Amino acid sequence: MADLGVLVQDVIPFVSAAAGVYGGAVVQKVTDAAADAGADATVGVGRRLLRRLFTSGRGEQIQAAVVEVAESPEDEASVAVLRAQLVKALSQDPQLLQDLSQILGEAGVGTDRYKVTVTGSQGVQIGSGNTQTNTFTSPA
Repeated sequence: MADLGVLVQDVIPFVSAAAGVYGGAVVQKVTDAAADAGADATVGVGRRLLRRLFTSGRGEQIQAAVVEVAESPEDEASVAVLRAQLVKALSQDPQLLQDLSQILGEAGVGTDRYKVTVTGSQGVQIGSGNTQTNTFTSPA
């Protein structure tokens, strides 16, 4: 089972992307199965997440929070309200937590993507497509 805080952090960018694309009509666009079938991958994942979130026990509160983010995407308070609604919904509904974890996992997002154990290292970089060059000298 995914960590609640990490899952919420993973969900926010996708939900925000969908909200940004659809604006104030985000609820209508997300629930309309035929709308925007050619959306890019990020927006597509956002739509799937939102469709599932809207059917949760806190669906109405999440819809209101998403519309706020869509109308004011740079407003940190709106994003904080959305984050709080997600935490409440996921805390109350284990099935929702599992469903969102599955959607993110299918999209290649998740807490188990990188597992690294480092001992006695002087430099570490974790992620996809990164380049790191380290030059170490022995202590005198």
